[in-house]
Amino acid sequence: MKKVLVYGLGLTGISAAKTLDKMGYDVYTFDKNKKEVKELKGYNYSPISDSEICDFDFEFVVKSPGIPPRDEVVKKLSEKYEIISDIELSFRLFPEEKIIATTGTNGKTSTTSMISHILNESGRKAISVGNIGEGILWQMYENPSAIFSCELSSFQLHDVSTYKPHIASITNITEDHIDWHGSFDDYINSKLNISRRQDSGDFLVINHDDPILEDHKADFKAKVYEFSSKEEVDRGAYLKGSSIFFKDQGKNIKLMDVDDLSIIGRHNYENLMAAILACFIYGVSIEDIIRGSKSFKSIEHRLEFVTDIRGVKIYNDSKGTNVDSSVKAIQSFDKPMVIIAGGYDKNIDYSPYVKEFKKHGKLMVIIGQTTDKLASLCEAYKVNYKKAKDMEEAVKISFDNLEEGDIFLLSPASASWGMYRNFEERGRDFKEKIEKYKG
Repeated sequence: MKKVLVYGLGLTGISAAKTLDKMGYDVYTFDKNKKEVKELKGYNYSPISDSEICDFDFEFVVKSPGIPPRDEVVKKLSEKYEIISDIELSFRLFPEEKIIATTGTNGKTSTTSMISHILNESGRKAISVGNIGEGILWQMYENPSAIFSCELSSFQLHDVSTYKPHIASITNITEDHIDWHGSFDDYINSKLNISRRQDSGDFLVINHDDPILEDHKADFKAKVYEFSSKEEVDRGAYLKGSSIFFKDQGKNIKLMDVDDLSIIGRHNYENLMAAILACFIYGVSIEDIIRGSKSFKSIEHRLEFVTDIRGVKIYNDSKGTNVDSSVKAIQSFDKPMVIIAGGYDKNIDYSPYVKEFKKHGKLMVIIGQTTDKLASLCEAYKVNYKKAKDMEEAVKISFDNLEEGDIFLLSPASASWGMYRNFEERGRDFKEKIEKYKG
């Protein structure tokens, strides 16, 4: 029986351990914070200690994506074993599964969800997996007939060596997670791993407006489709005025007006165009694509409309965990705005965020580890700001400064760590605090 080690018993680790056990592997686990988890009750696995991890002849090690390469245990394991992500393992265990893979700094969750929605609306069974929902391995094991729309993070793509999706999308690449990767180049290379092993029989959807992707366009071996919100493309989808068009093999047809959609913001129209192209390549009809696009609703925590209080429209964009994402959220509105900003510091440049907010911003309410950094930038760019110790105080300060017709936005341009376990918890807390002000 082949021995494998699962390092990290979070969502992906639990999914990996369950699947590997069911497929006949001898599963060992290591987690610095826990030895046993209730989700693995009834499954065969052997927790081991730090001192034992190099005492076995493991075929490979499946590492949790959140554990960085500089981790001391990772360094020790890499001297003896191959270290792979759950995404790489999914391709090795289930090479024949139907996969549409998506990555990008921003928009990958929305695009992944849009792809699943359009596919399901067309009568196919599709499941969103990867960096969204349940772990990919267990979903693939339990649903052999499904199509898997995979959201892939740079962490997951960092540890792949054979992964080769037939259809892949890259929504954009901007600076993020430098604290984990150590450099922007490593982050870029990890993102590009989604396409690195594709060949002329595969397909790649890219953002025509992204300079990094355009710089690497000549390196892509797959057949490339592009989307753009700025200009017409040679092959793909583009936004012209308030309409989305599709262009391929001499055809140039209008698909829909954005006013007919339930989503807002240019960045969301870009995400939808990426999803449209992926679904078209997969074989979904134009009619089904149009119908599915129009019925898609905004995802929780992603520029989610919360409520309207005394003429103030409130939006939860807790998924705005980096500068580019939050800049795009700000650009979705042209009315006076109060924004809640800040959180965990990922060592990135926040000046584009502050400069964009200045155009319509009334007040930036700052929380978290990035408080002093954002406050200094606000002073430099002459942006009004106030500091708050937590979300409750931030919401109170915001309402003290909001007037009818204003936009109230949570889009922090920062991760939630240090104050919350994840961006979902932060978004829910924001909405709970908003409830206090209703009526």
